[in-house]
Amino acid sequence: MNNLSELFYIQRALRKAKYPDYKRVSKEIAEFTKSRKDLKKILEQIKQGKPWEYICKSVEFYTIQFYINQNVIIPRIETEKMVNLAIKKFKKEHFDTVIDIGTGSGCIIIALVKSLMLPSICKKDLTKTKFIATDSSGRALNVAEENIKKHNLLNIIKIKKTDLIKRINLKNKSVLLMANLPYIPQRQYERLDESIRKYEPKSALEGGVDGNKYYKKLSEQLRTRTFKNFTLILETEESIIEETKKIFNRYNPIIVKDIYDKNRFLIMSS
Repeated sequence: MNNLSELFYIQRALRKAKYPDYKRVSKEIAEFTKSRKDLKKILEQIKQGKPWEYICKSVEFYTIQFYINQNVIIPRIETEKMVNLAIKKFKKEHFDTVIDIGTGSGCIIIALVKSLMLPSICKKDLTKTKFIATDSSGRALNVAEENIKKHNLLNIIKIKKTDLIKRINLKNKSVLLMANLPYIPQRQYERLDESIRKYEPKSALEGGVDGNKYYKKLSEQLRTRTFKNFTLILETEESIIEETKKIFNRYNPIIVKDIYDKNRFLIMSS
């Protein structure tokens, strides 16, 4: 089978499996596959609904390649805007500490740091700021650590296993917080595509009955801390964003739309 006929063969298989973005993915599969046996195995997994990103254990986020496995969710393009928002805030203000809460693969904080390291984007001395990635899942932190190593950022980004920001000393600190916590309401989660429910970790997606289980917990933790000041950027679901906003009302949250013009992010400051 020559390269072109192989590509058409893969495309037909992906179309039959109703795989989204099959043209892009078929090219990646063709480049990734080393043998006919490998290809047959990959297409069988695709047929069963397994996302390509979990098969090749790689995903692009913010033009950067990240390692992933089924202990973390697949980063979505919508989330990239959180990095843009964080860059703007970091350039305008001084922060002693930057925390990516519920880091998963580490894609948000890694994309942020790699961007801030570019002189064309930021001229600040990053050594004056602590960058921390937190998660309650040790398995997720293993993935984040692998990505931090991959991008040579071990001397800048530190990982910490903790419940949100619970065991981090932030007394009298100026802090930038980024949070993409599980926010899909229980009933909505049950209606998600089967491939998501079957392969992506439920604990990183479902946010309780109303979707705000973890943001309520984060709000409680913020109230008990004695920051100098903080800015919080969070991602949530359009159908519940007004309720999420109420949880953080004391901080005057502002709604920001994602690239699809959906109400997706809240930005607030103390």
